[in-house]
Amino acid sequence: MTTMQESQPPTACILSIGDELVLGTTLDTNGRALSIALREAGIDVIEHRTVRDDRAAIVAAFRVLAGYASVVISTGGLGPTDDDLTRDALNQIIDDDAPQVEDAVARADLESWFAGRGRAMAAINLRQAMRPRSARIIRNLEGTAPGLAASIGACRVFCLPGPPREMIPMLEAEVLPAVRPVGAPMIAKRTLGSFGIGESALAEMLGARMTRGREPAVGTTASGSVVSIQVVARGADAAARADREVAECMAAVAPYGFGSVDATIASTLLDECRARGRTLAVAESCTGGLIGSMLTAISGSSDVFLGGWITYSNAMKEAQLGVDPQVIAHHGAVSREAVMAMARGACERSGASFAISVSGVAGPSGGSLDKPVGTVWIGLHDAGVGAGAGVSAGTGAGVATHARPSTHARRFEFPGARDIVRDRAAKTALQLARWLLRGEHAPILWERA
Repeated sequence: MTTMQESQPPTACILSIGDELVLGTTLDTNGRALSIALREAGIDVIEHRTVRDDRAAIVAAFRVLAGYASVVISTGGLGPTDDDLTRDALNQIIDDDAPQVEDAVARADLESWFAGRGRAMAAINLRQAMRPRSARIIRNLEGTAPGLAASIGACRVFCLPGPPREMIPMLEAEVLPAVRPVGAPMIAKRTLGSFGIGESALAEMLGARMTRGREPAVGTTASGSVVSIQVVARGADAAARADREVAECMAAVAPYGFGSVDATIASTLLDECRARGRTLAVAESCTGGLIGSMLTAISGSSDVFLGGWITYSNAMKEAQLGVDPQVIAHHGAVSREAVMAMARGACERSGASFAISVSGVAGPSGGSLDKPVGTVWIGLHDAGVGAGAGVSAGTGAGVATHARPSTHARRFEFPGARDIVRDRAAKTALQLARWLLRGEHAPILWERA
């Protein structure tokens, strides 16, 4: 007879250890990575907890979490220094503070790691080769701090180092195979990014797809003004059904969706340029090079992105981009006329086939009644060169055709602090450029007439 406890999926808790995490000076990206990996392995993550580098706090957290979870995975606190206390806390719980033992494999790995780099190993590093008598070592082939595996009552405990480049390989090689339930269903997850629309409006576009309990499951999360659509499918054909679902979601939220997996607005814009043989330049004022930075963060962007200008002052706009001084005198630097002139100048002086321009009031000072803080104008100039015609075989999207050069601009009021205004302005500019190439148009959340 199967008991209720046996029929339920295993549960996991994640314990992140470190003063820097509690104080907020370091972001806990490990917790997110662990949750995703455990969920896809068929394990229900029920709690995240973060504690400082304090032995009593670590002991208490382990005991509480192990009291109601099948698995506890900790990260951090396994190094050689006095504030690395995970090993000692675990030893207190499982071996009542008995003397720890040196693990021969861990010591050999340590010596090999230092020898391979031509460095002498300080004696303090040998602390990392110690383990509680009732624990076993999880080898770390990417660093010096091995992990630990043990049990607290019926709960299986795995202690992993903090650096993700060390933690992730250990998780995948040792922990997940050990905790994955036998017969757990196949799980496939896909992510689709969208920008320029609010989460509630996006949910309306998705409609019944977001019904709780539906298979595949569809949900949304918002971060950095990007609303991501998460698709999770379970079963033998999970991957194929997840792929179909994300394609249907992309069609449902068009034109706001911009790509799946690790795509960004910048990377998908570059892909659109390549598909159409287009080149791009930028002219930035309030974004201060942020658009160029987003583009050049993508490896291989140089085949499309020619470069740009940061023309923060009016004099630079005039001297570097050829903006007529009368345009700024009559309309101001933050105006339709100014960004249109900036975009045209960027195209003409770079030789690019189209250009993006941005000028605005990022704040917190500098606003006025007619141009409050957050006001940003974004311009686009298409030189009409290599624009193509008809439909792209790669995307099926209509491609704008321009017999003659064209320039247009749109006005936005972005709420938030200076960094948020600049980030939203840069992403909006990239999204508008994508739409220009695809022959698409739609309202943007922060747009003003």
